Amino acid sequence: MEQDNNNKTSEAKLAETKFNETSIELKSAESQNIRDVEDKPVAEDAHNVNLPQRISEVDLENLVHYYEKRLSSNAISFLKRKGIEMETVEKYHIGFEEPQIGFGSRQKKLGGFFTNYLVFPIYDTNGKLVDLLGQSIQDPLPQNKTLIGSVDTFFNLEVLTEEDEIILCRDVFDVLTLEQAELCAVCVPEFKVFREGHAALLAGKRVFICYPNDENSRRESNRIQTMLANVAKEVYIIYLPEGIRNINYMFTEIKNPKQRFLDLLRDSVEETIKEPVAADAKNLTLFMEEYSQRFKNEYNGIKTGFAPLDKQLLGGLRGGLYLVHGNVSSGKSMFMRQIADQIAAQEIPVVYVSWDMTMFELWARSMARILQVSTQEVLAGHIEPEEIQRANQAYKEIANYLYTIEGKVDTTLSDVEECIELITQSLGRVPVIFIDHIQRVPIRDAERRLINNMSLVSYLLHQWSRKWDVPIVVAAPREAGLQNGLSPTVEASMDVILLLESEEEKSEKKQEKVQIRVFKNRNGSLGQIAFLFDKEKAMFIPFQS
Repeated sequence: MEQDNNNKTSEAKLAETKFNETSIELKSAESQNIRDVEDKPVAEDAHNVNLPQRISEVDLENLVHYYEKRLSSNAISFLKRKGIEMETVEKYHIGFEEPQIGFGSRQKKLGGFFTNYLVFPIYDTNGKLVDLLGQSIQDPLPQNKTLIGSVDTFFNLEVLTEEDEIILCRDVFDVLTLEQAELCAVCVPEFKVFREGHAALLAGKRVFICYPNDENSRRESNRIQTMLANVAKEVYIIYLPEGIRNINYMFTEIKNPKQRFLDLLRDSVEETIKEPVAADAKNLTLFMEEYSQRFKNEYNGIKTGFAPLDKQLLGGLRGGLYLVHGNVSSGKSMFMRQIADQIAAQEIPVVYVSWDMTMFELWARSMARILQVSTQEVLAGHIEPEEIQRANQAYKEIANYLYTIEGKVDTTLSDVEECIELITQSLGRVPVIFIDHIQRVPIRDAERRLINNMSLVSYLLHQWSRKWDVPIVVAAPREAGLQNGLSPTVEASMDVILLLESEEEKSEKKQEKVQIRVFKNRNGSLGQIAFLFDKEKAMFIPFQS
């Protein structure tokens, strides 16, 4: 245990430092290591970014040179397959970090934060180096992460000072591809996050949004267009041809790509003038691309670890807001934590925010489940330390992908959002999010007072799930006096509602039969799954009669 605490990641330390004032406690068992980043930078305005106190521009320059020198033949081959020329590699100072083979002392060594990642410097409009962006060369889909997580900036931001017409892309390789075609483009370095600060940087510009051909990108393009409507001079959404995944793919796979791309820009302007609100026909290509991905099983849901539930949910959890609903002390928290553990066991990052139990109490339930003993025995310290140690070592494989946050009285939803974005920035992907219980999550009103508004929190979480295209699972007890025990405004925000019902009268039995009833399923069917709930071991088991 002590050794695990000493190995706590820098990202976790960073988050704890950031949220001491709001009493959030962040735990991550293990992650990639980078040792000199301890404070998140704060943007002073839309154009200038302050670096953390211990990271200077000189430090970043040294890192850029370090990674440039390590650009391997494997990385160069990857870039060539993407159609990126060496002249572009040199112009943008692209580097790489190879995996370390064998033992190496950690002292005065970089910590492998960008292992198997290409590394791209990020500059502000004044040419000041403010961050490093990494993209994995192993994952089939782009997996980005930044060293510092500078907000309100773009990759290739400096072109904004020279050009009034800008193409907003989804990925760094789209930007580099267009740069080689002498077309000005930028992309957001963080993972799936376009903020108001980014919109301010595009003020007065003529912006062409060209994201990949899939449903999530369509929604994100529409969201960005709305944000830019009263900021940019003009805003257009570019639709790529059927079968073309993104800009980089278009330029490497078809003939005369630049001319065909310019034709797309021109057609978009002309069609927008003739038809300001696009008909559904414009989205048919995107819908076909999305369906093709699903048909090829490229859009599988995230498995909950309960096969009958996954089947009912058409393959598992997808982007959306899920509610675990039931009476007080019906097992909602234990059901959610077990699913969280089972998702993390698949090496999928999970953030678990609890206003209901402490981190130790949640850990004790996981230990009880592994050891098949009573939770009370673990909490009371009645299990032999050697047994707990063995269970703890087994649980480490899960804990590597699990981040637990203890919500306090003054921990707001905004605090949680900022913490999740820190984790996302360090991992290069948005984690699955669990929040227990939703009715306790405070927000601040216009006068900065803490209030509880479950309807508004539900709506905001629903927007998160759309913005990040990630499953968010929340718990809430049934409310007396309301139909279905839930207010209509809260119910309207939920994509899926799982109602936990006992088949027996409330008793002191150690085990009881329960039904998980799919009460609402926006994109699937309704139904119910029988479980055996072992209260002592904090464990749900699919029940077969």
